Amino acid sequence: MPLNAGTRVGAYEILSALGAGGMGEVYRARDTKLGRYVALKVIPDTLALDPDRLARFKREAQVLASLNHPHIAAIYGFEDSGETPALVLELVEGETLADRIARGAIPLGEALPMARQICEALEGAHEAGIIHRDLKPANIKVTPDGVVKVLDFGLAKLEEPAGSGQPAVGARLSEVPTITSPAMMTGVGVILGTAAYMAPEQAKGREADKRSDVWAFGCVLFEMLTGTRAFDGDDVAEVLSRVLQREPEWEALSSNVPQSIRTLLHGCLVKDRRKRIADIAAALFVLDHQTGLTATGTVSAAPLPRRPLWQRIAALTAGALVVAAVGGAAMWFVTLPSPARISRLLIAPTGAAALTISGLDRDLAITPDGSRVVYVGNRGTQLFVRALDALDAVAVFTGAPRGPFVSPDGQWIGFVDGIATLKKVALTGGPAVTLATLDGNARRGATWAPDDTIIVASIGLLRVAATGGPTTVLTRPDRAHGELNHAWPELLPGGRAVLFTIAAVTGGLDAAQVAVLDLETGTRKVLVRGGSHARFASSGHLVYAAAGTLRAVAFDLATLETRGTPVPVVRDVVTTLNTGGVDAVVASDGTLAYVLGGAIGADVRAPRTLVWVDRQGRETPIPAPPRAYLYPRLSPDGRRVAVSAADREADIWVWDLSRTTLTRATFDPRLDTYPVWTPDGHRLLFGSDRTGARNLYWQAADGTGAVERLTESPNQQNAAAVAPDGHRLLFTEVAPKTADDVMQVELDGTHRVTALVQSPFAERNGIVSPDGRWLAYEANESGRFEIYVRPFPEVNSGHWQVSTGGGTRPLWASGGQELFYASPTGALMRVGVERASSWAATTPTLLVKEGYFTIPDGTLGRTYDITPDGQRFLMIKEAGGTDQTAAPPQIIVVQHWTDELKRLVPTK
Repeated sequence: MPLNAGTRVGAYEILSALGAGGMGEVYRARDTKLGRYVALKVIPDTLALDPDRLARFKREAQVLASLNHPHIAAIYGFEDSGETPALVLELVEGETLADRIARGAIPLGEALPMARQICEALEGAHEAGIIHRDLKPANIKVTPDGVVKVLDFGLAKLEEPAGSGQPAVGARLSEVPTITSPAMMTGVGVILGTAAYMAPEQAKGREADKRSDVWAFGCVLFEMLTGTRAFDGDDVAEVLSRVLQREPEWEALSSNVPQSIRTLLHGCLVKDRRKRIADIAAALFVLDHQTGLTATGTVSAAPLPRRPLWQRIAALTAGALVVAAVGGAAMWFVTLPSPARISRLLIAPTGAAALTISGLDRDLAITPDGSRVVYVGNRGTQLFVRALDALDAVAVFTGAPRGPFVSPDGQWIGFVDGIATLKKVALTGGPAVTLATLDGNARRGATWAPDDTIIVASIGLLRVAATGGPTTVLTRPDRAHGELNHAWPELLPGGRAVLFTIAAVTGGLDAAQVAVLDLETGTRKVLVRGGSHARFASSGHLVYAAAGTLRAVAFDLATLETRGTPVPVVRDVVTTLNTGGVDAVVASDGTLAYVLGGAIGADVRAPRTLVWVDRQGRETPIPAPPRAYLYPRLSPDGRRVAVSAADREADIWVWDLSRTTLTRATFDPRLDTYPVWTPDGHRLLFGSDRTGARNLYWQAADGTGAVERLTESPNQQNAAAVAPDGHRLLFTEVAPKTADDVMQVELDGTHRVTALVQSPFAERNGIVSPDGRWLAYEANESGRFEIYVRPFPEVNSGHWQVSTGGGTRPLWASGGQELFYASPTGALMRVGVERASSWAATTPTLLVKEGYFTIPDGTLGRTYDITPDGQRFLMIKEAGGTDQTAAPPQIIVVQHWTDELKRLVPTK
């Protein structure tokens, strides 16, 4: 029986009736305790005695209580103190969307913002594991200021609790069919929901999922734009027949509806839910990126598209199953085989075989047939191969592997060892073969061409034979036009052209561009702005990274052009903030492998600050202006700081601590980095790319006078430290046969270069103790990088390991009785050094916790220093605090992923 004005339900006084709300009656009421107006949803007396109906009513309260979203009407409580159970709901003023549509079609400029808010509400519900199942205009309110609120979750479906032996109430009720409209039906075996908005699977009495809500959204959007239902009829039977067998009257859409919205509608209203848009986020993306609306809500230059082919054929072809596909429409006969089953599996290696996320490189690859995943593991010291039909991964290389890629025949793995040594190793293991040593940092990707050449990124794109030999320059970044480097080459089928990423000097990944280089003509063009690390999928798509998400857009191989609107297809994929590399690979057979985790790593071009940190971990800021600081070095007197700046000019600057001034010290347009002071503080030594390969130079610290070149080598060289006597500079050299070596160059005018520690392993970042007795450095001879010490200068007369759990970037205290280094997590460790005739040291202990900027790769230089008195450390700090986030070491593999991609992003 309806309630009258003045009737009380618990603490709520009924004011007036608002109408039906699903299986209940809704009233405007006043909360007598809190003095506010609410909507009171009351279950009718005829249903209150039905245990299942009452349980569903209580479940609606539970569903709403689990949601907190600006576009979903909130619940304030459940009133069951009396004989009349009631939901206490947010009172949403305004008319329903059904009332608005009753006045006619909604103009495009008004309809699309509403549709976007509906999408956001559904996305919020789906993320909470809730499916609405009864979305329709009557369940959507629009407030006077245009805010959309989705109502009535009475038929929402909850997921079954994990580990429950019995189905939850929500799970049991999800199998019960619902009341339909226009004809209300009761009794056993009836179909629930509103017929005109029910997906075909619901009409058949099958279980609904979030794709059923996508269908209902498509129906609502169609009705908003046309003023008529997508599926209508005189009775329930006719409506359901149209839902199952007929297509909407697409001609009812106005000519000003853009093609992207038409494509969205087709994708929502595919009858086979396996081919329907799988996630409401795709619809949200289209609506977010719809442009061209005029002030009157029309779209310029949006002609009415030609009638789809399936509609022209359907009238002539009987017995055919006609399905609206996402990029248009296609006719499929029932005799066609069903699509391959899409399957997902998780690879979660542990222990020494655990996946390593470097934060700079791509950390995995996949064989063309999709049968094996290759990845970097064991703290970045080994390459592993994991067959999908095997339980364990097999190590095939030990060293410092970076950026693996696989040959077209699936027999070889290419990679960079250390900084710039290009190598290959057989997929089954064996000795690695050195192919080339590259000029510059080569951790920006590579790809293996069908003609057995390799294109690798090293500032620009280079080509080298897969059997080894000289390199050929394909591209160089144009610094005059803001290009920082070219990265992430990916060959297109046939080897005619290569995709690559243009990184910008300023703007970070938002300013990155995906381009294509025609290898026959040498011409290039930009395909995508605001994206990086693209690759081609056999389904006819360009897949690329943007903001930690994989996006896809249709791509024409013949014209090398994209078509349509990009759509997010996989969220939270590990993407490096600095380089734009993405840990996602697509095999030729359509298998996708990716690492879950989103954007990670340290962006070397992001502004940072300098801070003092004492031995108790207390910070004191340094008032230097925020810049992309790297490798700070205190002058011997502790009054100045020389520091690299990775932004803008990519030069070396000097911060005067007493005068609080920042002065530019180098002026060459190429990269100058790794500054080192001479013991008297009069000169700066550094590495520079100004003549090609990074060699060593020095100049007056105040920037006056000429710059003098110290070394001439085709190999990359990075300055590390000057020996205490000031007679030699220690540096790291990347050599073709011996990887990274600790070298020294005499500063007496001869510039004679000799090796200090040189072996097949990688050794780097050498530094001599203040008393001149010991050489500390890092090496990976044990399988991971550790800190070692040798006598100096007689380095072959002894050899001791200092760190016990991994370590890089050693630094001596001024007295020589302490040695510091960075742990694999970025924490600062301390080792006490005893004064004795031979090496003697204490067990490493933690001194400063992680949380300061450090590039997550031991191949690069030290990002901290210590004051002459040894009491404070000079550290770099990012604006947001810690510089790194741990990515979960799981690889997700999706077989036949390109079939799913075709449904999400149609190519026709």
